Amino acid sequence: MLLHAHGHVCGTSHAHTHSRASGAFVGSRSPLQHSQCRQHRSQPFRRCSNVAEAPTKTASAPEAKDSRIKDLGPDLWNTTYYPKQHDTVAVHKPWYVIDAEGQTLGRLAVLAACVIRGKDQPSYSPSMDMGGYVIIINADKVTVTGNKFNDKLYRSHPTSKPGTLKVETFRQVNERIPERILEKAIKGMLPKGRLGHRLFTHLKVFKGTKHPHGAQQAVDITSRINQKFNGAAAATQ
Repeated sequence: MLLHAHGHVCGTSHAHTHSRASGAFVGSRSPLQHSQCRQHRSQPFRRCSNVAEAPTKTASAPEAKDSRIKDLGPDLWNTTYYPKQHDTVAVHKPWYVIDAEGQTLGRLAVLAACVIRGKDQPSYSPSMDMGGYVIIINADKVTVTGNKFNDKLYRSHPTSKPGTLKVETFRQVNERIPERILEKAIKGMLPKGRLGHRLFTHLKVFKGTKHPHGAQQAVDITSRINQKFNGAAAATQ
């Protein structure tokens, strides 16, 4: 606070002037900082001595490996089996035969569909053809429960044109084309699409006991029809 010759105090005006001057440098560089920047500009590549240098990587010596590791071989427990294309070759597929005489239509169709799909094999994969071939004989002697022999209906379009719908009972189809009954039942249990069409070719249905696949030495699995299907465990029975 200053006292002038006129006798009044002018400290207030100086205080405002000081606050205005100090506020002018708020958020910007002070004159001292500007002078320091000029000194640094004259030496743009000057390196600061107080900055800690980053440690440089040095090549470390390779770790010594245990000589016993090479004797263990690959880790077989850390791999997942997935079938390859050569596993689906027909040469590796088994052949089975089922005698339909006196057997129930639904139970026989379930066993045949599971074997064709390959669900009785440990290498079963839903997206690949891993199943075997099934031969069904005596297709004309298959039975149905209840009144299905006279009441079960089969619809077809013989000429594939509108207005040609043909409806037949189980008795009529069994007398005319008995193989069609088992083929239709098993095909409905197979997947729809390209894989299903390929799997359907594994089914061989015949009216009598004779069939042209004797060279394949098919295994009789008729006794497994009434057994509860248990995946791969059924293959050992």
